[in-house]
Amino acid sequence: MTPKKTILFIDGIPDDRKVRVRKIEKDGTLRWRGSGSANLVSFLQTDLFNRSNIVFDTNRDQELPKQMVHAIFNQISDPDTHKITLSKADEFYRHISKHIPFFNIPSHVMRTTRDNIYRLLQGIDKLHVPKTVKLQPKSPADIYDAIKKEGFSFPVIFRQAGDHGGISTIRVDDETEQFYAFALDGRDYYLTQFVEYAQESIYAKYRLVVVGGEVFIRHVIFSDSWIVHSESRIYMERNKQYQQVEKDIFKTFDKQIKPKIQPVIKEIYDRLQLDYFGIDCAIDQAFHIILFEANANMNILLNNAKSKDNIWTRQIDTIVQAIIQMILKR
Repeated sequence: MTPKKTILFIDGIPDDRKVRVRKIEKDGTLRWRGSGSANLVSFLQTDLFNRSNIVFDTNRDQELPKQMVHAIFNQISDPDTHKITLSKADEFYRHISKHIPFFNIPSHVMRTTRDNIYRLLQGIDKLHVPKTVKLQPKSPADIYDAIKKEGFSFPVIFRQAGDHGGISTIRVDDETEQFYAFALDGRDYYLTQFVEYAQESIYAKYRLVVVGGEVFIRHVIFSDSWIVHSESRIYMERNKQYQQVEKDIFKTFDKQIKPKIQPVIKEIYDRLQLDYFGIDCAIDQAFHIILFEANANMNILLNNAKSKDNIWTRQIDTIVQAIIQMILKR
């Protein structure tokens, strides 16, 4: 009987070395949760290969466990908050890449900052990527100077680098915003040109998942607000017709939407050169895409609905199987 192969999954400590401790075991072992991870290893339940996991720390020297592995999947996915461990993982990649397959090459993940995504994905037919720049403001005047210098027009979106899910994100409509909620101390922020994407006053955000160049749908969230995230499902709970619309999109995606957008997704995939990543976007009736973000740092495989049997179960299972097959094929 041929022994099963082992896939090593790499995680990383953030640059600020802060993680959330979930539990302390009796033997003193810390169970912790950190951000900035693609978070695949715990969801790929399969008998087809063994899974091993290592956490890269922020120290220069780290002794790696000596074990036989047959492929490596880099889960470190936030280039804003994990610069140290991504650099460390990339050095590791350069040492072993000639010998075994490596998924989500760290140097490619490093290129997925919001401002770089804007630069990388220009000129793709039927794709609009709103202008985004990175800045290190120390006063509101610095922000308004950047808005003018870079040719933005109001409104613009302002957010702290490394934050996700709508945290520390505001829309600046004019020069009266004072940014009291933000630490303007020279840390990184992003300015993004706001693009009106509502259809009949309703905003719809698609979360797509790209595995080996093929696109899958994870969910669609509808809201009456421009900033759409998981909490926006409260609006869908109050307006249940949009729950049905999401179900209908799931049923028709493979035949009606996927063939129309796959060429755009393939071009994004070719430019980003990531094996696995997510895309948050709007898709209009002509199948033009407005891209909000594209990176490997999205919540995709976690199904936190109250009932395990829900409309997202099939979507997630399909994505999981695609990831497993991609690994096995390589």
